[in-house]
Amino acid sequence: MRDILKRTLDYLHQKDQKIFMYLNQKIKCRTLDAIMPRLTHLGGATFTILLCAFFYLFGKEEARLAASEAFVALTGSQGIVQIFKKSIYRKRPYMVLPNVNTFWKRLLRDYSFPSGHTVAGFSLAVVFSLYFPSYRYAIYSLAALVGFSRIYTGMHYPSDVLSGAFLGTTFALLTHSIKKLIVS
Repeated sequence: MRDILKRTLDYLHQKDQKIFMYLNQKIKCRTLDAIMPRLTHLGGATFTILLCAFFYLFGKEEARLAASEAFVALTGSQGIVQIFKKSIYRKRPYMVLPNVNTFWKRLLRDYSFPSGHTVAGFSLAVVFSLYFPSYRYAIYSLAALVGFSRIYTGMHYPSDVLSGAFLGTTFALLTHSIKKLIVS
């Protein structure tokens, strides 16, 4: 049984690396090189916290409720991200694979799993989509693009991004459910 599990994990890891290399190197072009390093910051701490603050300070009642709930989902999910990163120790792709395209001179030295930017993007996307469903396609598209940008810029494997999307979505739904229980 252990042998089957090991072979399965090895197979998945190889596929993960293969998909990473395709998205990081094979589709590389000037347009994406210009867009992706900027777009990736939409999942960063500065943008996500400022977005919540902006909606809370300047929004109407529904926007303020969404912003406060999104902030709780964001901070809680990022706490979980740090627990995973400090217990799984998965090195970032550019630390392991040859010829990875990166876009910054100063690279991160923390761990790869899961993608915190993707977790943040989906935490906010789910909450804001629950409050503003007519914008959900645009909101989820932006969150997905943040996840894609993390692979394109060499920061994360696809499984880091998929896990981040799952974690962000789950934590946001959990936060929303708890809020509904408390308010009811």
